[in-house]
Amino acid sequence: MKTRAAGFTLIELMITVVILSILAAVAIPSYRQYVLTSQRDQAKSVLLSLVTAEERYYTNNYAYYVPAAAPLVDPNGWNNYVGSTMGSRTYNVSIVIGATPPTFTITATPTLSFSDAQCGSLTLTNAGLKGNVGGTVASGSSPCW
Repeated sequence: MKTRAAGFTLIELMITVVILSILAAVAIPSYRQYVLTSQRDQAKSVLLSLVTAEERYYTNNYAYYVPAAAPLVDPNGWNNYVGSTMGSRTYNVSIVIGATPPTFTITATPTLSFSDAQCGSLTLTNAGLKGNVGGTVASGSSPCW
């Protein structure tokens, strides 16, 4: 009686590798797009909260608040970055104040460690105008805003 050796053949292993490769080819780009979208949404959230803070400051002082330059250490209170720490931030946030009439533009610019080729820098003004600069999508349109 002839006994057959137990185990997998080379063909069975190659089929498994091909199936796993196909799954990875679909899953990895989807995951990267999900991460990019969540980081962009976090930046939009920071922009909207800063607009609220600026308008609150304007109500009390009749002028918009000009924050200091980007901090070199983890800031307390107002955050001039988007990320859990300064080292992992994905956007730098800046505010430019106009003189007459009082206006402001808040910009979230991707850092060197993060790239958003689709939307580039996100902007928001005191008039509520939403835009993006440096991306492949037209300013203010979906999916950026």
